[in-house]
Amino acid sequence: MISRQQNKLHWVLQQRLPIENWQQSLSQWVKQHQAAGTPCHLVFSTNRYQLMQVDRPAVEEQELIQALRWSAKELLASSEEMSIDYFDLPAQPTGSNKVNLVAVPTALVKEVSEGITQSGLDLQTMGIEELSQCQLLESTEQAQITLMQEPGEEICLSIIREQKLYFSRRLKGYEQLSTYGLEQIQQGIAETLSLEIQRSMDYFESQLRQAQARKLLICIDTPFIEELSQTLQQMLMIDTSLLETDINKAEGLSISPSTTTSLGAALRQRNGAVT
Repeated sequence: MISRQQNKLHWVLQQRLPIENWQQSLSQWVKQHQAAGTPCHLVFSTNRYQLMQVDRPAVEEQELIQALRWSAKELLASSEEMSIDYFDLPAQPTGSNKVNLVAVPTALVKEVSEGITQSGLDLQTMGIEELSQCQLLESTEQAQITLMQEPGEEICLSIIREQKLYFSRRLKGYEQLSTYGLEQIQQGIAETLSLEIQRSMDYFESQLRQAQARKLLICIDTPFIEELSQTLQQMLMIDTSLLETDINKAEGLSISPSTTTSLGAALRQRNGAVT
């Protein structure tokens, strides 16, 4: 939960609810904290949706969502009903005209939206993790690379400039990263990650024709995150640090792989009225 005090944002509360009967737990939490009517922003974690770049259909703007539904059906090859949305790319490779297509199971959208509204919260937006990350960073003209990971999930590599998502990809094979020892991190994981980061930087500069990113921010599911940060900095020769935010935090709260998605969701209120 984020509040505004004396025109300054404060991160005042973080709560994890059990997945079983989460609707009932959320309703109890809202009553306990007298939070009925509080604006709420939902962000799906990466394992709950699919994100892909597709050619922008040659139709009028008002017909775009319907046209993208057909694109999604062909690409997903699934009989499950999906809710479709999209967002534009700030920069395109030469000769391309693509959009980012997001597909979420319709049953999931219905379940979570009903659970949230029935709890008494005011559900205002639904989003995805890649865009939520943009809310965590200050808006800067200089591009920043982020490596983000929820516990047990893939690593999400993004390049963000002025709080806009220019590039994003998911790195498979790191789901058990938290179980790896320091030697594995320094001698194996850091090297493979640095190669993936370098490839992404090369694409950002050559294909999207953007200035070189100068900062790498990481929030990854490993007890050796500081050692990993130092090793990546040495390998890539780029300023590397742990992800932080510019807001005040209540005692006991900190940025971690398990808090970034929900904090990014709450910070969607950053430019509006925060309660």
